[in-house]
Amino acid sequence: MKPEQFEENTQYMRYEYHRVREGPNYFVSYYKHSSRLHYDPKDTWRTLGTAKFTDTGKALKEWCLLMDETYGVPQRNKWMDNVSSDDGRKDTSFASEAMEEDNPCSETKMVI
Repeated sequence: MKPEQFEENTQYMRYEYHRVREGPNYFVSYYKHSSRLHYDPKDTWRTLGTAKFTDTGKALKEWCLLMDETYGVPQRNKWMDNVSSDDGRKDTSFASEAMEEDNPCSETKMVI
């Protein structure tokens, strides 16, 4: 799918929002000769450093939050609707035994 572009992209600063069918949507940032992939909209905005307090930085923050609310939140809600708690197989690991109610050490006594 075609990525959503930030309106104020320049040659040295570029931000895109990618909507995908499989997996979570993500942001791609190109800033200061570095490109990064972000899943969190606030993390995307923080790449600007001290420049996040400029007018362009504030506009980028609003755009990131808007993209996440428009496309990311409905996608996560749809995933959570399809997940049931009794889905899958039973946990038989050693750590699951620690979560049980009956403690095998509760009947032991300490000898002094």
